[in-house]
Amino acid sequence: MKNKSYSSYHQKIKKMSQLALFLAIGIILSILESLVPIPVPVPGIRLGLANTVGLILLYYYSPKEYVSIGFLRVLIVGLIRTGLFSVSFFLSLSGWFLSSLVCVIIYYLKLFSIYGLSITSAVFHGVGQIIVVMIIYSTYGLIIYLPILMFTGIISGSLTAFISSLFLMKFDKHITYIERVK
Repeated sequence: MKNKSYSSYHQKIKKMSQLALFLAIGIILSILESLVPIPVPVPGIRLGLANTVGLILLYYYSPKEYVSIGFLRVLIVGLIRTGLFSVSFFLSLSGWFLSSLVCVIIYYLKLFSIYGLSITSAVFHGVGQIIVVMIIYSTYGLIIYLPILMFTGIISGSLTAFISSLFLMKFDKHITYIERVK
């Protein structure tokens, strides 16, 4: 009995350590990406590289870890970079919330591959941000920005899915080195 309890405890600690590592990687990617401007004439466009961590968590663990680590990433990056309750924080939070909600629904319904899921998530991230900007600034004229965000969401979602799928294939090949803990 004692050995079984120890094993369960060991598995929980292992999972917590792995999730902490994924959270740290997501935070670092998010901060680094905010420091490197993308040479496009449209403000606010980012590749969303930190979202690769989220997709890996979704497929390697479960939606619970995907949502938990994603929320913590947005919260911690908000504390470090923009401050809580700033407009940037609310834009990030709203984009994360809507994209995560849609992503989890699509994941459970098994409607798309990782590419379709990532692209849809990226597009809804932009939709969430536009909704909050229109509410904060009480202007509906910003809706014209939505097609640009949707187009860039398709590009960034495709890139995120490609990178995530490479990592997931690597994880499957090296499953003995990185054990999945659910």
